[in-house]
Amino acid sequence: MDELIALLKSRLDVLKFLGRAWDLLYLESKSPDVGIRRENLIRLVLENELKLKVTAAPYMERSWDFSVLIGNKERFYSLKTSEGVSPIKIAWDGFPSIERARMHKFMHPILYVKNSKRMKELAVYVFDVDDLKRVRRDLGDRMWWMPRGGTNPRGYGIATVAVKKLMETAVKSGNYVSTNYEPLKLDSLIAEYWSEWYGLLKRLSRLTFLSTCSSASLFSAMLT
Repeated sequence: MDELIALLKSRLDVLKFLGRAWDLLYLESKSPDVGIRRENLIRLVLENELKLKVTAAPYMERSWDFSVLIGNKERFYSLKTSEGVSPIKIAWDGFPSIERARMHKFMHPILYVKNSKRMKELAVYVFDVDDLKRVRRDLGDRMWWMPRGGTNPRGYGIATVAVKKLMETAVKSGNYVSTNYEPLKLDSLIAEYWSEWYGLLKRLSRLTFLSTCSSASLFSAMLT
C-alpha cells in the first residue's frame, strides 16, 4: 500500500475537510485556473493538516508535481484532480499526436484526487508506475485521449476507459481511500466569503506597504 494512502486512511477528518474546502473554491464560479487552485489546496492540506514536508517541483519539471517526506523516504507524485471520472491530461503543450503519446514515459505515481459533488464523496487514488505500464500494455492506443475540436488543441492524456481501469486496480491493491463529507450551504457563504477575501487582500497589501517603509515612516504608518 502506498504510504500516503495509508496515512490518509487514518485521517478521514482531513479528507472531509478537503471535500468541503474543494466546494468553496467554486464560490468564485468555474474559472480557468480552478484546477490549479485545487492542486494548491491539496498540497497545503498535506502540509498543514498532516504536517508533511511538501516540496513543489521546479518550474520546468514535467514528470512530477510535488514530493512528500514520510518517515525518511521522499515520495514523488504527479498530481491530477477531477470532478467525476474524465480523461487525465498528461501533456499540455505541443500538437496532439498518438506518436507523442506512444513515447510517453511514466516516471512517478499519479496521485488522483476525485470529487463527486452529487454524492459528496472525496476519493484519493494512487496509480503506481507498474499499474500505469500494465494498463498501457493491455489497452494499447486506447490508453490515450486526444483533444477534440472546441477544446484546447494541445497535448494528450489518459482516456477515461484507462482511468477507470486504473481506479479499479488501485482499489484492489489498497491504494485508495474515500469518504463522504457534510456539504456546505454555499449560497449562505457568498457574502462572508467576499468580505474575508477583501480583508485578506487589504491585509496583504498593507503588509507589503509596511515592508517597503523606512524605519521612521514604518513607525508613523503603524500609528495611523
